[in-house]
Amino acid sequence: MSGKATGRRNPRAHPPPRAGERVRTGRILAIFLSTSRRQQAAVLSCLVLASLADGLGLASLLPALGAASGQSSADNPAQKVVVEIFAFLGLPLNLEVLLGVVVLALVLKAVLLLAAMAYVGYASAQVGTDLRLRLLDALLAARWGYFTRQPVGRFTNAISSEAPRASQAYLDVANFITGGVQSIVLLALCLLVSWRLSLLSAALGGIVVLVLGRLVRSAKRAGRQQTRRTTQLITRLTDALVGIKPLKAMARHAHLGHLFATDARALNRAQRRQILARQANRLLQEPLIGIFLVATFYVATKMLETPIQETIVMGIVLARTVASLGKAQQAYQAAAISESAYWAMRETIGEAERQQEVSTGTRPPALEREISFRDVSMSYGKRQVLEGFSLTVPAGRILTIIGPSGAGKTTIVDLLLGFHKPQSGEIRIDGVPLEELDLSAWRRRVGYVPQEVLLFHESVLTNITLGSPELDAEDARAALEAAGAWAFIEQLPEGLDTVVGERGALLSGGQRQRIAIARALVHRPSLLVLDEATSALDPATEAAICRNIQELSRRTGLTVIAISHQPTWTMVADEVLELPLRAVPEKAEAG
Repeated sequence: MSGKATGRRNPRAHPPPRAGERVRTGRILAIFLSTSRRQQAAVLSCLVLASLADGLGLASLLPALGAASGQSSADNPAQKVVVEIFAFLGLPLNLEVLLGVVVLALVLKAVLLLAAMAYVGYASAQVGTDLRLRLLDALLAARWGYFTRQPVGRFTNAISSEAPRASQAYLDVANFITGGVQSIVLLALCLLVSWRLSLLSAALGGIVVLVLGRLVRSAKRAGRQQTRRTTQLITRLTDALVGIKPLKAMARHAHLGHLFATDARALNRAQRRQILARQANRLLQEPLIGIFLVATFYVATKMLETPIQETIVMGIVLARTVASLGKAQQAYQAAAISESAYWAMRETIGEAERQQEVSTGTRPPALEREISFRDVSMSYGKRQVLEGFSLTVPAGRILTIIGPSGAGKTTIVDLLLGFHKPQSGEIRIDGVPLEELDLSAWRRRVGYVPQEVLLFHESVLTNITLGSPELDAEDARAALEAAGAWAFIEQLPEGLDTVVGERGALLSGGQRQRIAIARALVHRPSLLVLDEATSALDPATEAAICRNIQELSRRTGLTVIAISHQPTWTMVADEVLELPLRAVPEKAEAG
């Protein structure tokens, strides 16, 4: 056996994702089109039918006002359409029926809009759920090298902050489409009532949209800044909370507070711009619409001499049209603010999916004879860690790897688990090259215990079984006994159901380590890897764990690879590999 190493590369986090290019209407509508065509068709059908019902009700006001006033505008195209519809349905054209149609149209519109919004609400929630699940699936399938270069807070922010904003973006786009469809139907009705007033209305409405358009662009920029700043803030906060104890011990946490304050103030400025743009859009619409309606009414009565009933209906229709346009513009502005979160999350998902771990092997793994490294070389960039490295580990034996930090101990394990591929040479399991094996099946045969134990804020049982339906309390107890941990678990207030606290804070270091070993043993692995797993323990606790592992290996044939700086592991090992210069074989005590 031989080995050579010069250290490992320190992972560097990627910067937060770009907020995206300048938002266009097509990008906003693409959010709505991201759902199933069945949902799109259902929503659009309900919106169109609701708008047509609303238009019919408003058009029925013309003959209703004519009947009430004793005047008729039979030459008006809108009234002609209503008369023809009533004749087709065989309904009498009197005031009572006309008013009934108006009321019925309003009720039908409300019902159809409610149905459309029910679809929208379901789809909006589904958008956020689908994005979360896609991201989780992509992260779980990504190669290990991708994780080492990413800040955890980026993914935390995507799931907790960007996904809800993406759902809101879909809802905003749906509201924009709702206002747009209603405006189109109402504009068509305007043309039927008076084409000249419709042209004037279109011109004035265009002016309103242009005046308020600057606010929409301001909101877009603020939305992109909010996405970027929130990602930075959550990323830093997540990293800080994970390692807050040593920072507080050195009174260095205040320096991080300054970084958080900088991000928080930048986020505050972006949110202020959003609020200002939204409120300005909403408040300016009312006076602009008022000026718009007054001008239209003046032209209709003084210049075009439009009949009074047409003027009234036209005023109502125009008011509804401009209100629909205003709502559409407000929804568009809201979508412009939140759509950056949707595309940022899509970018994160796409990036993670492109980093998917590829395993072409299909052969079922077995560890019955040996693990072997043959002339393996591995480097990180320009740093050579292993060069021409060879090693044979017989099955059922205990190998301890010792050596200084950066000598390549963990790299050997990472290569064995398929986290990295060697630049040259090969790794074989029972004579079969690792790349030919089903990698997931091979890892299921491995129990792994890292130096930094990660326990969840859950019960002891959940921390050991990780919620697997194939494992129960008896399996957990057997694993705890093998790890020498059952004695103290029995003394806990609720036994296996005791919650261990955040990151296992309610337990001692030795107790956390034993639970981690039990987690690695519960599925009865063929290979147990201990990566500096006992370096933080006191000598007595470490010695007890070593004896337990040795006894388990002798009894079950479990293969053990222990990475350690501690001499205790060399005493129980069947063989010791010293990096980077030499390997010293030692026989363990007979077991």
